[in-house]
Amino acid sequence: MRVFISIDAEGCTGIYKIAQVTPGNPDYEFCRRMMEGDANAAIRGAFNAGALDVLVNDAHNNGDNIRIENLDPRARLISGSAKPMSMMEGITGAFDAVLLLGYHSRKSERGAIAHSYSYGSIFEVGINGRPVGEAEINGYFAGCFGVPVVFLSGDQYVTENMRSVVPGIRTVATKRAIGCAASECSHPQVTWERIETGVGAALSDIKDNPIKPMGEPPYTLEIQFATTSHATLAMRLPGANSVSPTMVRYKAEDYMSIYNAFLCMAALSGSFAERV
Repeated sequence: MRVFISIDAEGCTGIYKIAQVTPGNPDYEFCRRMMEGDANAAIRGAFNAGALDVLVNDAHNNGDNIRIENLDPRARLISGSAKPMSMMEGITGAFDAVLLLGYHSRKSERGAIAHSYSYGSIFEVGINGRPVGEAEINGYFAGCFGVPVVFLSGDQYVTENMRSVVPGIRTVATKRAIGCAASECSHPQVTWERIETGVGAALSDIKDNPIKPMGEPPYTLEIQFATTSHATLAMRLPGANSVSPTMVRYKAEDYMSIYNAFLCMAALSGSFAERV
């Protein structure tokens, strides 16, 4: 069994405010330790369940958060920025399962450090008329390769949402979000044990009860931007259509095109910053 892990930061153990996930902030070193701890717990769970290969993609910010010397030596790590497949860099059809660690709610939903890919430029993302967060956006991408998402960790809001989207998925709530910058957190040793157990159970489950890969074509992507300036910049992508001053739509038969369009529009819109 081959397992792919995409790990973000905001939904990891002990993380409750944006300063913790921001490089250069004094709290950032704590974030790195928590990401490494969550990743190692999932890796242990995967190998306990019979995994022969585990690939971890450091999917937060510039992808340089996890230190390779602190990672379980049985796993491989993708680090760095400007990755063509972004948070899902490294996924192929050779994998049997995807684990999403440290994920968070979308911008318009309740949750710890809730946002949709970009903190400032994107307010809401929709696929086929349904609001989605990063978990669904990346889960659909895994579906392009026929690989199911079988496990997710994050606060109680993102885990509850993913259970409604993917029947049979296993989840672990790493915290109880009180607000966007406040959470009730369990001790890391408690959370890490839950992640290890949850991942092991998820991978054991799918041997007899496979989970269906996410996605069903055709696709319509709609992005509600924070300002008209963000939307105007996103419209530079060929094929993008204006729905309103702040909403842009893009349609495609295949999700690979949708994913690339999303990344392009996120990058284009992110080049604008309001000045006061």
